[in-house]
Formats: sequence, structure tokens, C-alpha cells
Amino acid sequence: MFVIDRDADIALLIEQKKKGQHKCLTGRVVDFYSERAKADLEKRISDMIHSRDDESHRSDARSYYNGVLRVLRRKLRDVNRELAKKELTETYSIDSVSSRNSRRGTNDQRILRLSGLL
Repeated sequence: MFVIDRDADIALLIEQKKKGQHKCLTGRVVDFYSERAKADLEKRISDMIHSRDDESHRSDARSYYNGVLRVLRRKLRDVNRELAKKELTETYSIDSVSSRNSRRGTNDQRILRLSGLL
């Protein structure tokens, strides 16, 4: 019975990865590129940092936590990148619909957003 449950858990994890979903610490499954997934990853990173700092230097446990932190930070960078892309496309589409006549102003605003000035 235990083997079946373990296989079912592995199958669920593979299915979630295919669908682009993230399982939060609370057990809730959300879209991987969402604000909830971002908040969950940030909480996990802070927990790992706290656990890692409790370990002594050059220990196996500290190396393990550093590896987990590396993976979590990579996932967080991916989520932040996709959320920024979504935000940019949403604001650009809203701007282009609202001011079709002033195309030049919309393009200038987009360039300022990309450069981080706006």
C-alpha cells in the first residue's frame, strides 16, 4: 500500500510540473507563474536561510541547505521574470488600446518602463 501511495505522489508531482503548477507549503496547488507561488518561494527561502544559519560552517547539512537555496532562488528568478513579462504586456496592451492616436507617446513610455525609469 505504501508503494502505491509513493507512486501516486510522484505521478502527481510530474503532472503538476507538466501543467506549470506549484504546490505551496499549505498544500494548495497554484499556477507556477503567480503571485502566490512567488510569495511561497520567498517564504521557503527565508526558512532555508534560517535553517542554514543554524548549522556550523563546512558541514554536510549546510552544504545541503545551500543547494536547496540555489534551486529555490532559481525558481524565484523564473517566476519574477515571467511576472514582469506579463505585467509589461498587460500595461502595453492597455496603453495601446487607450491611446491609438498617440503611438509615439506609448512607445516612449514602453522604453522608459524597459529601462526601469518609469
